[in-house]
Amino acid sequence: MHRANFGWRARIGIIYPASGLADMEYYWLCPPGVSVHITRTAMPDEGSVTLETMQAVAKGDDFSRHAADLATVRPHSIVWMCTSGSFSRGPEWDENLRKTLGKSGRCPATTTSTALVEAINTLGVKKIALAMPYEPRLGEKLIQYVENAGIRVVNHMGLGLTMDWDIGRLDPSGLNDLIRKTDSPEADAIFVSDTGIVLSPVAETLEKDLGKPVFSANMASMWHALRLAGVKEPLPGLGRLFQTTLS
Repeated sequence: MHRANFGWRARIGIIYPASGLADMEYYWLCPPGVSVHITRTAMPDEGSVTLETMQAVAKGDDFSRHAADLATVRPHSIVWMCTSGSFSRGPEWDENLRKTLGKSGRCPATTTSTALVEAINTLGVKKIALAMPYEPRLGEKLIQYVENAGIRVVNHMGLGLTMDWDIGRLDPSGLNDLIRKTDSPEADAIFVSDTGIVLSPVAETLEKDLGKPVFSANMASMWHALRLAGVKEPLPGLGRLFQTTLS
């Protein structure tokens, strides 16, 4: 089918922080016939990622407008593509945000933190290790969010980065080091947080080395958005998560 017909199968709407650098990965994570439509939301202090700034981003008044803008392309699902911008105010806030996105976008909606929990449950993971670029206070909020969902965090590692520019420039070598230091014999899986990080090209290789699922914020978000849009086919080369459908 001619490339001009992309989106005939499903259209995924994405709200993404303005300072994010990983746009290209969202297209990589879609099968033929699925299109991606991205709108960006403002970030304070040139992309600062601290507890204060991300709680301010999560509280933003523009989510309804962004979802309504995306509704004009008639999406099959919408995702707020930001980990810390969805977990930093806790599960109840995240749930209400998801409802706002769904109502204004007129389609099923998710957030990265919601998608993370759905991915963990679908993989059957009970104990997880968290690899994070964040400062300790923000990392602690992610631990609380995950454990509130009934999942035990058996190890975690943070890099102390506080700018999206620095997070987005982490390369495969740096990610490999972070993931291996974060891994624990107790962990059923390893999650790499932040939607500025591109992991999918090396995720399957890392899974083979470590013998367990390894997935990122972008991978969980796109997997959940695709499943909500009714796209259920397994995708090769992306690790165990993309071989599953919603539990």
